[in-house]
Amino acid sequence: MGLTRRNLIGISFHQAIPTAVHKLTTNDKHCHFIGRARQSEPFYIPAEHISCPLARFHMGIEKPDLKSLAQTLVGWTDAVDQDTGLKFLNLAYRMNQRFKYIAYFAYPENGLKPDVIIRICNPEKIQQIIQRYSSLTGERADSPISGIGAACGECTAYVLMRGLPTVSVGCNGSRPGINLEANELLLAAPFGSKMSQLMIKAR
Repeated sequence: MGLTRRNLIGISFHQAIPTAVHKLTTNDKHCHFIGRARQSEPFYIPAEHISCPLARFHMGIEKPDLKSLAQTLVGWTDAVDQDTGLKFLNLAYRMNQRFKYIAYFAYPENGLKPDVIIRICNPEKIQQIIQRYSSLTGERADSPISGIGAACGECTAYVLMRGLPTVSVGCNGSRPGINLEANELLLAAPFGSKMSQLMIKAR
């Protein structure tokens, strides 16, 4: 596919090495790995290779000192002061699954089943998918939008911990990290859910 930007990305979490794909040895942010998967061959990383402290918190890779992480949010202008940062973190979703490796890939990929799937598209397409979802299920896509920790907190931890789909506008890290265009948003869902089926079928 060359450098074509693929817009349906799967992420899976593993206790054993996912041998169907090659190992990437670099450390980077979760959102940057998603961006890499849009333009490269599928790969896996050891979970410890996630470098962003907020992603490590949301994904349960480590349990940081919350005051220190809140101060990091202040430094990123994602909180006006430490107390506000602490409030944000205490309301955050955090994964509790045990895993050692994470695979990133454009869906579908032989030998890999995603845990979460992310569709990258414009607001009109997202509206059409969500409208179809609601018309079939009577349910809504509740979205904990904050503009902070979008790929890790909203599109990964929230989706897996709640088992629900979400829409995300991205954040200051993930919009450039995933190479989002100005008119692109994120729609994420647990794989196998009704929303994920509609995301996959949508043209």
